Amino acid sequence: MKRKSILLATLMLVTVASTTLAQGVELTPIAGYTFRSTINITGGQARINDGFTYGGALTINASSFNAIEVSYYRYETTATANSSYTGFKTFSDDVAMNYMFIGGKRLFPATEKVTGFTGVNFGAGWLGSKDNKFSTITRFSMGFEAGVKIMATDKVGIRLQTNLYCPISSAGGSFFWGTGGSGVAMNGYVPIWSFGFNGGLIFKIK
Repeated sequence: MKRKSILLATLMLVTVASTTLAQGVELTPIAGYTFRSTINITGGQARINDGFTYGGALTINASSFNAIEVSYYRYETTATANSSYTGFKTFSDDVAMNYMFIGGKRLFPATEKVTGFTGVNFGAGWLGSKDNKFSTITRFSMGFEAGVKIMATDKVGIRLQTNLYCPISSAGGSFFWGTGGSGVAMNGYVPIWSFGFNGGLIFKIK
């Protein structure tokens, strides 16, 4: 919780400072779909299944070719794990994967109405259990995006993108959830790859 509070405060400060110098500001509610991610663990596999994704982005256009973006994405799904390891108890739970980012966008204007973009994001990702079967796990995360923005009017448009988000584990730790049976605890290194497609409505507010 402390990490997320610090990140949120930092994002707010950057957003306020950047907005005052921006050439344009866009607010985009986003929805889409994220595909499942399967992870190998000792003697078996763990899986975070696919699900509906929603969130939003605040894009601050510094110029015609560069932008700063603050974004949040969430998808709710199920996680399962099974293993032939002695004493391992099959795991299944409803979970939610969240990402909060700040990043840079490179813009590629094609016409006055159509602009392509790529982006790199940095922030936090956290995996939580709805039934509290494990504690919320938070890790530094990064993401990559590519897509296109199509403006129908000067103030309203659509945004279509593909994205790849993932938590990053340092050499001294790993991203995992645990489950136990007969006194046996088991941890699996979990390189989650949240790959999906999203779209949204763009509202220019400046």
